[in-house]
Amino acid sequence: MTQRSSASVATETNGVLPDKNKSEPFKTMCVLEFAPDTTPATIEWLIAKIHAPRSTGGAELQAYSMMNRHSQIITIHIGASTERLLEAAELMEMKKPDVTGILREVALAELESFKDSDDLETFLTTTEKQKVIMHELESLQALEADNRIPGYDKKIYAGQNLLHKLENEKIITRFFPLHEADKLKCLGDEWYRKLWKMQPLGDIRNYFGEMVAMYFGFLGFYTIALFLPGCFGLLFYFVSWRNVNALPIFATFNVVWAMGFLKAWRRKSAELAYQWGTLHSVQFEETRAMYHGEMGINKITGAMEPVYPKWKRMVQFYGVTIPVVSVCLAFAFWVMLLYFRLQYMAEMYHRETQGYLSAVLKYVPSCVYSVAIVVMNNYYRKLATFLNDWENHRLQSAYDNHLIVKLVLFDFVNSFMSLFYVAFYMRDMALLRTTLATLLVVQQIIGQIQETVIPFILFHRRAKNISKSNNSLVGEDSVPDEASNQEHVSIENVDKAPNQVSPEDKTQAEIESAMDVYQGMSDDYLEMFIQFGYVVLFSSAYPLAAFWALLNNITEIRTDSFKLCRVFQRCFARPTANIGAWQLAFELMGVIAVMTNCALVAMSLHAQKLIPDMDSLDALLLFVGAEHIVMAVIMALSFLIPDIPRTVSLELAKINYQSKQAWRKERSLAAKKHLSHRATSRSDVLEEKIVEE
Repeated sequence: MTQRSSASVATETNGVLPDKNKSEPFKTMCVLEFAPDTTPATIEWLIAKIHAPRSTGGAELQAYSMMNRHSQIITIHIGASTERLLEAAELMEMKKPDVTGILREVALAELESFKDSDDLETFLTTTEKQKVIMHELESLQALEADNRIPGYDKKIYAGQNLLHKLENEKIITRFFPLHEADKLKCLGDEWYRKLWKMQPLGDIRNYFGEMVAMYFGFLGFYTIALFLPGCFGLLFYFVSWRNVNALPIFATFNVVWAMGFLKAWRRKSAELAYQWGTLHSVQFEETRAMYHGEMGINKITGAMEPVYPKWKRMVQFYGVTIPVVSVCLAFAFWVMLLYFRLQYMAEMYHRETQGYLSAVLKYVPSCVYSVAIVVMNNYYRKLATFLNDWENHRLQSAYDNHLIVKLVLFDFVNSFMSLFYVAFYMRDMALLRTTLATLLVVQQIIGQIQETVIPFILFHRRAKNISKSNNSLVGEDSVPDEASNQEHVSIENVDKAPNQVSPEDKTQAEIESAMDVYQGMSDDYLEMFIQFGYVVLFSSAYPLAAFWALLNNITEIRTDSFKLCRVFQRCFARPTANIGAWQLAFELMGVIAVMTNCALVAMSLHAQKLIPDMDSLDALLLFVGAEHIVMAVIMALSFLIPDIPRTVSLELAKINYQSKQAWRKERSLAAKKHLSHRATSRSDVLEEKIVEE
């Protein structure tokens, strides 16, 4: 569907939308929070932009200023009329199910053909309304008359994104949608409160959006897939894991399982994306909020936007980022060598004393090194984020991909370098087994403390503060003195109707303002990536890795969902069709796992002399041959099994056929109407000539 102006939409849908003059009660959907030192002139200017009609460059939304009674920070409560939301939903090409259950782009002229269109005020969900408001605010641009931000000596240019500029200048500190208490409680009851029940992905998507739902879909699918290697590894550990002849069987099983799981997830993600209407969807990306540069013209849209030379970014990347990352990797290597030195000293001390204390001290270096890996990873993530911000990527997708590369590179080396060192340099299978088990178990314990104990404490502390806040806020609202009206005095022509915002919305916004900001799912994906590596890279050395990962993930789903529902502010819904660059990262891990497991099997057979007259060259040839055979099988299966399930392909073909038929029908009707009009015109001309004669 081609995008149309709001004027054409209103013309075509006359009589369908609610009456513009009909007064609707204001409902806060989103909240903007300003820095404490923001000038009133800036706030007045922004709210005027939000109120202004779209024809004059405004957002045509509803906005009222409020003073947070605890932090004393100015906030703006933002909402919109039903008519405005529906018009914007059509212009955004938002998809909703029609009466037949097929997802279609919203068309206001055909609203009666969509499900739940009887009540237009509830036709769009709150999540969709918040998404519309975010889109409209992010579309606010400076006009020719806007030279500077009022109250600041900050230049702005015609066409510059105002919301991004204010965020970049730290004038706007937070922009978040409000939670829905009733829906959130129902979602929590079906999600994190029921340990053994399947996740309600549809409800998660409806509340948090496709990006969050896709992560939890991946986490749940991965956890279910771990049952097979977890149970097999548990059986193998207690039955035949010391039998070297059985190692090739277990190693082959694990790598085939890993690649099969990733292929199955590709198909599952395509199925979910089809159900959510994001499969094969192409969306134009706006520039990032933090992107900066000299103003220039966008070659696609023709609009003014910041332009940053590519050569500067390349110089920053190759001249600074790569050397800094290299220094970090070298430091991680030095820490690993220090760990092995301390481990050697602890083992020598135990051999000399043979005491209980020395037996305990023998495991201290491994535990300390496991903690050091977690600490270094955390500090490096901050450094990687700083470098990524400094590189000044224009698009969010480019920013995310570069950040993923930095995180994956360092965390992979930092987490698995010691295992590669033990396996292929020291060639000590017993030490490899001990190191792998210690790293996996200790890091999962630390992760559980970070994601279970700490959020639980924060939640209860916040619940206590919320209880006190509610009591104080109720007391303040019940006393209509002059102090309660001072919050509207400093900003003229902004909050003419303080009673428009309900006390419930006001209190909820003040409470949620104190909640943590959700930083996205990069850390969660990275945690699963590292765990996946522990499971598949050296599976023949420690068969119980998948079992411990399975136990961890069962609680991981619940702790992550608990934090999202109770600890963090609500995040805006973002569309996605897959897990993005993380899919490639996991697949690369699977390819490396094929090589490491084949190498371990070849080394074990050579060390145990199970093949007569086998030398090092024969072991190398065995490794290369086995690796090529396994990779050939995996590639053949990947080629033969399509990424999109047949049922989804058939549905897509059906939708494509129906769209073409509708387009042809529309063209046919237009042609008939045009021919009829021409015939009528000719008839009128002939009649006029006859009359004249």
